[in-house]
Amino acid sequence: MIEDVYEPLARYRDEFRDRFAELTREKFRELTEASGVDVEANRKTVARIASLRRQAKSVRIRKFFVGLLMALGFLAAVGCGIAVSRYWQDDRRLATQLAVGAVAGLVVVFVCLSPFRRLKARLAELSAEIEQQIQLAWEQLEPLNQLYTWDITPRLIEATVPRLAFDPFFTARRLADLRRLYGWSDAFNDGKSVLFAQSGVINGNPFVFGEYVEMTWGTETYHGYKTIHWTEIEHDEKGRPRRVSRSETLHASVTKPKPEYGEHKVLIYGNDAAPKLSFTRRPSELSGAGNGFFSRWKRQRTIKRLERFSRNLDDDSNYTMMANKDFEAQFCTMDRTDEVEFRLLFTPLAQRQILQLLNDRSVGYGDDFTFRKAQKINLLWARHLDAVPIDTDPERFQDWDYDRAARNFQAFNEEYFKSVFFAMAPLLAIPLYQQTRTHEDIWKGVVPGEDSSFWEHEATANYHGEEEFRHPACITRSILKTSVVRDSDGSGRVAVTAHGFRGEKRTDYVEVYGGDGRYHSVPVEWTEYLPVSRTREMSVSESATPSEDFRQSYEGASAAVFRRSIYSYLVR
Repeated sequence: MIEDVYEPLARYRDEFRDRFAELTREKFRELTEASGVDVEANRKTVARIASLRRQAKSVRIRKFFVGLLMALGFLAAVGCGIAVSRYWQDDRRLATQLAVGAVAGLVVVFVCLSPFRRLKARLAELSAEIEQQIQLAWEQLEPLNQLYTWDITPRLIEATVPRLAFDPFFTARRLADLRRLYGWSDAFNDGKSVLFAQSGVINGNPFVFGEYVEMTWGTETYHGYKTIHWTEIEHDEKGRPRRVSRSETLHASVTKPKPEYGEHKVLIYGNDAAPKLSFTRRPSELSGAGNGFFSRWKRQRTIKRLERFSRNLDDDSNYTMMANKDFEAQFCTMDRTDEVEFRLLFTPLAQRQILQLLNDRSVGYGDDFTFRKAQKINLLWARHLDAVPIDTDPERFQDWDYDRAARNFQAFNEEYFKSVFFAMAPLLAIPLYQQTRTHEDIWKGVVPGEDSSFWEHEATANYHGEEEFRHPACITRSILKTSVVRDSDGSGRVAVTAHGFRGEKRTDYVEVYGGDGRYHSVPVEWTEYLPVSRTREMSVSESATPSEDFRQSYEGASAAVFRRSIYSYLVR
């Protein structure tokens, strides 16, 4: 029987962390053996490259000082030559000495010229040999580099954490069932473009990690200046009038709308438990603050505020404070909509485990997450997740140095596992979530040949590169949105529309009061952002279903990529 994952903090610290690290090491050894690469030969090549680089560094330093000596000699020759022409008529002796200095400078230049050329040639030889050895190292590790795949890291996590499974890609059926069974709304994607999506299940309940770029309207302040001149009449110390010129630089500013773009990551989780409950909680400054005087004072002040809110019968809130006041103060969900379901979800065990996560700053990331529940949908944003990549692009593992590749493989996977696990940890800390499974057995796995969802289409388009779709007049980032326009022969034709903005220069005139006692119109130039869009087609096919026609077009396309389980190419 597969066990549930309770006590996520302790399980990670005492069990999962070491198990995952060992599985990762075993995986790299397995890949090495399967590749058949000669590790010792690669190490000798890498050592040779390091030796050549040390030689090149030494030659580069010597070349720099010889070149510096040549430059000083040349400057001395030129300077002395100019001085000779100046003092030749007035001081022949000094002019003669300067002429000797000019000749000496030229001698230095000519003496250093030959060593400089030799050092330059030697440096070019070393650089060419370094490139040759690096190319050899790449060839030595090519069999290993070819074995890295998109699913290595998810499979390692599955082998570490019970009841956790990842999909090869986020299918259209998965997304449709998430809408139908859990009430998910695609309105979340408005103004956003998906960069990466990873779906899966926790004990039969669906989750999706999503990375997206979002456009929001911000503002930019533009400045303008105008210099004014005027004359004034003033009197001197004897009372005589005189005209005085004055000037002043006037400043004006205007604030105008400007599109802003930010990249974020979110964890979306569907569960039937507490289906009427909604709430939002954000990181609290009380978490992990210790027991100092000011920490206790802040905690007590927060608790008293919550107690007053709980006793207030004049508003529509049904908030009733629970006995665990530390949990109430740190988790703080004053907007919760159903007290009974909140208590069913956050049992004393769940409260204790949540508090452990919030107050820990040594094993995990502490209280860095926002948790929003909207009936059956749970959304979590964790600050630590925004700081790490959540895609598992195998290109990040490819290297020409075997030992460095091993270190990078281990470090990336361990950091990835830690980031993903603690993003999920608030969900794993709630026992009812693991005890509740969907009534429909739909999350068993992806069936070969299933269509990918528009999340994957947007992610694939962004993987091709935003510049492939951007409107020629666009001066901002582009939000890529997709729609399926035709299906045939196991492939999908997807229309990718890039939404961006072009800029039009405008000028506002702002009246500013000047020192001359009059108002002046100060011009302020600003940019108006006007929407532009461009649509281009992309053909996609899941790895299990590409037709022969698709494969031929894919192989002949100038812009083609394989991402996880999806082939795609841009239609010209």
